[in-house]
Amino acid sequence: MLAFIMELVAIVLTLASSSLDADPMERLLLLSLYLQWIGLCSGAALCLSRRWLRFAAPGLVFGLCWILLVAITVVISDLAYYIAVHFLDPRIAPAEGRQAFIIRHLCISAIVSLLLLRYFWAQNRWRGQVRAEGEARYQALHARIRPHFLFNALNSLAALIAIKPQAAEAMVEDLADLFRVSLEARQRLVPLSEELDLVRTYMRIEQTRLGARLGIEWDVPERFMAVPVPLLTVQPLVENAVYHGVSKLSGNATIRVVVDGDDREVRVAVENPIPPSDAPVSHGSQHAVGNIAERLKLIYGDRAALELTQADDIFRAQLKLPWIKEAHKEGGA
Repeated sequence: MLAFIMELVAIVLTLASSSLDADPMERLLLLSLYLQWIGLCSGAALCLSRRWLRFAAPGLVFGLCWILLVAITVVISDLAYYIAVHFLDPRIAPAEGRQAFIIRHLCISAIVSLLLLRYFWAQNRWRGQVRAEGEARYQALHARIRPHFLFNALNSLAALIAIKPQAAEAMVEDLADLFRVSLEARQRLVPLSEELDLVRTYMRIEQTRLGARLGIEWDVPERFMAVPVPLLTVQPLVENAVYHGVSKLSGNATIRVVVDGDDREVRVAVENPIPPSDAPVSHGSQHAVGNIAERLKLIYGDRAALELTQADDIFRAQLKLPWIKEAHKEGGA
């Protein structure tokens, strides 16, 4: 971007030149070389100054960067004038004196740098606003999981209190663990092992209610356990599998959690048997899948997906996630 802007400035200065003796292409090449050096040195100086400026107020950063760019232009202009006067063809050497040459380029640099920094300032504020809006939307979507899960869990607890009071007490403890995790200020991404611990806690709750009817199989290679995944994405899929699959079957059924992938992508699938067509329809979990899909889009953009398929009387919900080597330190969820 910086090199492109410098080249545009070189073209404008060449077109605005009043010298008829010099070859325009030769002048353009020299101006391009001169301005690209200014651009490269300015970019390097700004990158090196980031460690000292990152904690300063935005207005101060803006002013210091502008002064730095103008100062670099002055130094390189002085050096370029000396080289042009003593080593280049007089026809393409500057017609004005050293002081006038430096002042003219200083003014050009001051205007161009101001416009460029103003553009980056506006772009940074726009990105910050987009991130803030995305974070607010993510938090709202994440919060919707809590009352949804609470509704289903309390229904299960109510069914147990009268017939299995000790099991109901254990279930309350598991519920407390789940809600503690849900309500904590957490990173968006957690290790897969932590998300699967939530699934195991949830499955203990449902196995208390459904007993031997509900089983679960795990096919999770150890190398995927540290992969960062969004918090509360696998657990709602397992919850859907219980309420829309296993709980509608008259016999025993097993939910499978399968994880595979490669160095670029991780796939987490939840499979459950499809109930018969005459089974009663549940309406308790209909928004969970859409919620997960929207949160994936906010975190990963188009790099992640939630795919729903069914074949051979098996329903499969599969998360496709990019393998991020390190969990981002993003806002709490």
